[in-house]
Amino acid sequence: MSLAAASIERKPVTYFATVLIVLAGVAAYFSLGQLEDPNYTVKDAVITTVYPGASPEEVELEVSDLIETKLQELKQIKFVESYSRRGFSYVKVQALPTFWGDDLQTVWDQMRRKIRDVESELPPGAGRPVINDDFGDVFGFQLALTGDGFSYNELETFAKEIRRELRVVPGVTRVDLWGRSGEGRLYRRKGDPAQPARPQ
Repeated sequence: MSLAAASIERKPVTYFATVLIVLAGVAAYFSLGQLEDPNYTVKDAVITTVYPGASPEEVELEVSDLIETKLQELKQIKFVESYSRRGFSYVKVQALPTFWGDDLQTVWDQMRRKIRDVESELPPGAGRPVINDDFGDVFGFQLALTGDGFSYNELETFAKEIRRELRVVPGVTRVDLWGRSGEGRLYRRKGDPAQPARPQ
């Protein structure tokens, strides 16, 4: 006997099973966890070092290799890879997938200690390695500030005042400013090299 035939012959059982499935689905829907901006743990970190005037080969041998070798001593690291360009070293680190939250922060703290240990071995002229492990922030809103008749410095002053007020709002953990007047070289209008474009 097929399932369809059995369902037709035993209608009370079919109705009862249907009601149970619907009720279970409704209960499961309302018990699901919901977050507008769920926590997302990024297990990558980046170490950048400037070495002005050095060739890519010199950067690799005198900076990138030293940092890579030191980081490979950490058992919590999944892999390390580096890119060396003229005057610039970029080292990417990824932690093992078993580390989350506070445990991951402990890994980054140990990584920082390793990097600080290798600083004394870097060649003269090389800058201090800059470590960035802050990739997990989620921006919920992006706001643009414009104003006809105001200079870029005045707009930046207003933006800083708004940032100060937003930082005290409950639930706000970080407020960044983009397109400031000091960064105008990245936001120029085509054909107007002297004046930066208005932040958008």
